Amino acid sequence: MDGLKIVTQKIGFIISLSGLSFLSPISSAQTLDDFNVGKNEYYGNGHWGLALSFSSLSNSAAPNPSSHRVTGFTLKIDYKKYNLGKGGKRMFFQNKTIGDMIFILGSEITSGKGAERAENSALSTGLIGWTSWGWNVLANGKSSVAIGFNLNDYILGSTYVYTDAQGQKLSPITTEPQGYYWGGGPSLFFDYQISEKLNLQSFASYSFSFWRPVSLDYATKDNSYEKPHFMEFNVELQTKFQVYGGVDFTTLINRGDLPNRTKRFDIIVGYRF
Repeated sequence: MDGLKIVTQKIGFIISLSGLSFLSPISSAQTLDDFNVGKNEYYGNGHWGLALSFSSLSNSAAPNPSSHRVTGFTLKIDYKKYNLGKGGKRMFFQNKTIGDMIFILGSEITSGKGAERAENSALSTGLIGWTSWGWNVLANGKSSVAIGFNLNDYILGSTYVYTDAQGQKLSPITTEPQGYYWGGGPSLFFDYQISEKLNLQSFASYSFSFWRPVSLDYATKDNSYEKPHFMEFNVELQTKFQVYGGVDFTTLINRGDLPNRTKRFDIIVGYRF
């Protein structure tokens, strides 16, 4: 419920911001409809994005939180096709798995330990990725608000190392929630044209897990454990020069009593085709 409260507050902030934009008169500044990326109109066309991401992952509920703080460079691929006008449809696809696998492989080669099971946490898109669809409910020349739904897959897992009474480390243990999940829920989009060369895009989603097709084979599995929820909040600044940058925050909403508060924060800089 705490996670749902957080996302509700963030959605309320976006709605408030969009409301202020609709109360403001449209000036002679460029509108969303006029915004170009490179030589092409941004809205009404599909655009792939390839971004370098500086990612930070943490799990404050772990018995040794410092072992779960991981930072590094990875890659993010996305695709956006946004239409304008009331009722206009939009789509936002994201995938971080390919970049994360490259990062993991590089880390294993550097450490020389190979695929050794160690104390850590993981939170990423699945192989399919995260996709949201939305329809514009508010639209004027400079801003647009859309609501819709998402269908996402997630890779999640946390491995802990506890100590006994003598201070000796015990064998690693991976507890719930863990595995490969599918989930869905509401999504919210808000766009605002800042200037002729700069466009703001924000996005929030909340996903309710409904299926776990794969569980980690080395985990302590409990099928009765409450399936987790997930929340994402994304803000990007898109330039007319095809370069964009922003931040992406994803958090696990653990609904059971075992310790896991995995969060992921990404700073992204990319190029949109």
